[in-house]
Amino acid sequence: MKSESFRLTIFHKLVITLLAVSLIPLLGVWYAGSSQARSDAAATSSQQLMMTANGIATGITGWDEANVRALRQTAKLDDIRSMDPVRQTPILRTMGESYEWAFVVFTIEPTGENIARSDDKPLTRFGERSYFQAAMKGEVSSRQVLISKSTGRPALTVAVPIRNAMGGTVGVLAMAMKLDDISRVIKDTRIGETGYAILLDADNKVIASGRPDQATDAVQDMSNYAALKIDGISEQPTVYVSGDKRVVGYSRKLPQGWTLLVEQDYAEAYAALERIETGARVLIVLTAVLVVGVAAFVAKQLTMPINQLILVAEQLSKGEFAESIPGTLRGDEIGSLARAIERLGISIQMAISRLSRRA
Repeated sequence: MKSESFRLTIFHKLVITLLAVSLIPLLGVWYAGSSQARSDAAATSSQQLMMTANGIATGITGWDEANVRALRQTAKLDDIRSMDPVRQTPILRTMGESYEWAFVVFTIEPTGENIARSDDKPLTRFGERSYFQAAMKGEVSSRQVLISKSTGRPALTVAVPIRNAMGGTVGVLAMAMKLDDISRVIKDTRIGETGYAILLDADNKVIASGRPDQATDAVQDMSNYAALKIDGISEQPTVYVSGDKRVVGYSRKLPQGWTLLVEQDYAEAYAALERIETGARVLIVLTAVLVVGVAAFVAKQLTMPINQLILVAEQLSKGEFAESIPGTLRGDEIGSLARAIERLGISIQMAISRLSRRA
């Protein structure tokens, strides 16, 4: 037994027509509005992230430059140039007392040995440290984040070369600083409820982090962090996946070679857009349901009398005549069809009567 092939009924055609008439313009308006809303949300989020990064960068750069200037000026003093620990120690102590965030100021001779320091702790060797090696090669200033031998905690060390009157490098002046001040700035930075900042050194090690789930009591290498592998993130805020969630991030390189990263959850940054799109989706679904409901009602009003007339026509084809034809009083096309069937029935009856008389 062959199954009947699908065919479009009046109901189907009504649904398709009404959906096309109502949803196509609505989808067009939604698309245009959503595109504009997305553009506005992206612009707002980008502006907020960039302004936050610029504000932090200005403060950190100013703080760092002040420390470097102080070291460079101190390195020009004759007592420091002498590389005599007896002459250097009073100056180092004074400097250490003047900068409350510095827990030790010290000098290193070209061999890498520590010859004088601002505290009373034993002298040690710093020849393997990258900041010392960079300063000895002539860099104006160098920095390194590492675990301090003095405190056992992460610290930032800034170093400058000590040059004699002839311009030759005779040693290095360095200051090891607690990260409390920088950490406070980074940790106090909040972008909405989920936004935070992270400051990395030139080797992508954490100087300070505002991430709630990130510990700051150890030097952490973030070279493989997702944000640092995103092309264009330093030019404009970018959406990407970090861990198990979508975030919006912006990265900025600081003059010191450090990287400042600000991130915010995508859901919060684009919350306004999500509300608009959710409302639009609900409206489209409600419209579709309403259209189907209206189409079903209208189709029923159309097909019920047509089906009745079809039944009458089938009866006429079998020689059965109905006493009354439904819908003959209607003023629309269905009424015209009913009256035509009524006339057809009368004509058939008259033809049959004439044939009967002749027989």
